[in-house]
Amino acid sequence: MPETPSFRRKLQRSLRTCGVALASPRSAAWRYFDFPPQSAFESTLLRQAPSLCGLAFVQVGANDGRRADPLARFIDPCKWSGLMLEPLPHNFTGLERQRGGNPRLTLRQAAVDSARGKRTIYDLRPGLPGLPDWAGGLASFDRSRVVTAARELGLDDQDVVAYEVDTITWDEVWRTFGERCCDLLVLDTEGYDIALLRMAGLAARRPRLIHFEHACVSADERFTFYRELVALGYDITTQGGDTTANLITPG
Repeated sequence: MPETPSFRRKLQRSLRTCGVALASPRSAAWRYFDFPPQSAFESTLLRQAPSLCGLAFVQVGANDGRRADPLARFIDPCKWSGLMLEPLPHNFTGLERQRGGNPRLTLRQAAVDSARGKRTIYDLRPGLPGLPDWAGGLASFDRSRVVTAARELGLDDQDVVAYEVDTITWDEVWRTFGERCCDLLVLDTEGYDIALLRMAGLAARRPRLIHFEHACVSADERFTFYRELVALGYDITTQGGDTTANLITPG
């Protein structure tokens, strides 16, 4: 049978009834075949970005560049560029090992804060046996939060250790990042995400996508901040303990 346009349409309709979709490589939907979305963040990213290639990002709290990193599967194959910040020395060593060979990335061993200087951050002692992988992402400025997590994991208070880390301000972050458009701003700072985002100059920089953890803040603080984001032109999507804000009203 000759392959006519009518035949192709009938074939496509038949396949759709079986749950099969066809897409041309010229279609934006083709990206879903290369990167099937695994989270609400990834679904929003695929809808927002006309192309996944060459996006620019800032990541605060990058950990080791692997653990629970929402950007990990995109950075290399999509040739993303950006600034990755991680204050803890053992995590930063892992980040350098994972991402240090990529010339499109700038790695900085620092936390973002309201002032440049030093601040104490708390974490579980490195190398404790038998811990789940997510326990490597508990570092916080709030010692009580880490102590509570340690006790829930059956650890003692002395398994919580303190580090004096360098801090930089958002002004320095944006100077390092440059004047280019920020496609993604991603934070994971164990309870400090919303406070940091309020300092970030979102109205001026207007990142196209903002992804952060809301699980460690109160519902009142969370929804108050959502209203602030909506006023700036963002749409809100949540999944579990994370929020993704998608810019729908350009500045």
